[in-house]
Amino acid sequence: MFIHRLFDILYIKEKRDKMKCVIFDMDGLMFDTERINGDCLKLAAKEFGYTVTDEIRLKLLGRNKIDCQNILIEHLGKDYPIARVSELSAQIRKDYIEENGLPIKEGLIELLQYLKEKHILVTVASSSQYQIIEHYLKLTNIYDYIDYIISGDKVTNSKPDPEIFLKVIEHFHLNTKDALVLEDSESGILAAHHGHIPVICIPDLIYPKKKYQDMTLVILKNLKEVITYLKSECY
Repeated sequence: MFIHRLFDILYIKEKRDKMKCVIFDMDGLMFDTERINGDCLKLAAKEFGYTVTDEIRLKLLGRNKIDCQNILIEHLGKDYPIARVSELSAQIRKDYIEENGLPIKEGLIELLQYLKEKHILVTVASSSQYQIIEHYLKLTNIYDYIDYIISGDKVTNSKPDPEIFLKVIEHFHLNTKDALVLEDSESGILAAHHGHIPVICIPDLIYPKKKYQDMTLVILKNLKEVITYLKSECY
């Protein structure tokens, strides 16, 4: 396993002459929204007499809307009022963000500025719906940094399937080794790995298990450390 992983890293570094694109996940990576999303879902479900445990909540990380619905119904039963809970959860989240703002992850602005200075494409590939991604990017005044957005409602298969990342590669006509994925979740790491795209992990709610750690180039504490890493790789 270690020998194969070492070969993969060396192959990536040897073959990638110039990184052309960085692919950002959004929730938990760009914005500190996973905690907000989880708390809002728990509150909404409780209003209808259901308990969303932390175990269930963590299974939803990195998944699109349909997958999340299937997971919730699987754990809470077919009578779980998915549409009504989802609507209430979205309203609670909207009210919270309007009152408190949207928390940006440490180093995000600095990293976006650095990538623009280096003329490296900046894309967002998130399992969230397009209108939510667009709203968050505009709300935090970083929309103009983004060259391309691909959302969970624009793909057939959600992470850990690599489709959402490969859509970015296809859009810009890139080689997978010329891109870099930034992820916080295990499903996102696995998606990048399945797509043969180099990935850096910045953990959020959970620290990836060993097998997922082995799929990454490196695990960093925050987005600011990504700049240091890229500089060390001569970017």
